[in-house]
Amino acid sequence: MQNPWFDSSDSLTTSWFNTQYKKFSSPLFKFIAKRLGRDQTAVEEVFEDTIVAGWKGYKTFKHKSSFFTWLCRIALNKIADYYHDQIHENSRIIVPLIDSLTYIDTKNLSPEENLALKELRDTVNNCLNILPYEKRRLLWFRYWKDYSYEQIGHLLGISVRAVEGKIYRAKHEFARLWSTSHNFEPENP
Repeated sequence: MQNPWFDSSDSLTTSWFNTQYKKFSSPLFKFIAKRLGRDQTAVEEVFEDTIVAGWKGYKTFKHKSSFFTWLCRIALNKIADYYHDQIHENSRIIVPLIDSLTYIDTKNLSPEENLALKELRDTVNNCLNILPYEKRRLLWFRYWKDYSYEQIGHLLGISVRAVEGKIYRAKHEFARLWSTSHNFEPENP
């Protein structure tokens, strides 16, 4: 059975790409794993996306660098895309939680629920206060002021991509502090 990714009409290109794949798949996989850590699923996903993008874009390879360097650049872009997708996925969970804590109508709560809510708010505030100023400020801009990545980037004089990465790291630091305060491990350390 023929692989649908390869165009049989260009067997020379297919042969060359297969040779390069065999030569660089292991180092490329290690390159990606080193940057993503122990999340095997993420590493495999980014590796597959990189290989597919390399295959689809091989005609744009200008030989200004080595083929492996070119694949590594694609991998770095795919890693950034992966983290970008994770930021948006995690935001669907974290932001509603924080928003729901902010706007709870306490008039309809029992004394026990009020106490639990106060303890929860205190824990959230304690975790935020432990964060370094820069990370706390980024979370404040994004979730309390509801600024877009573009607005934050403009305020701080950095690119949108840098804002996304910094907010991603700030959220993970907050999650780590939160999990420590509740004595359980986060799903993705």
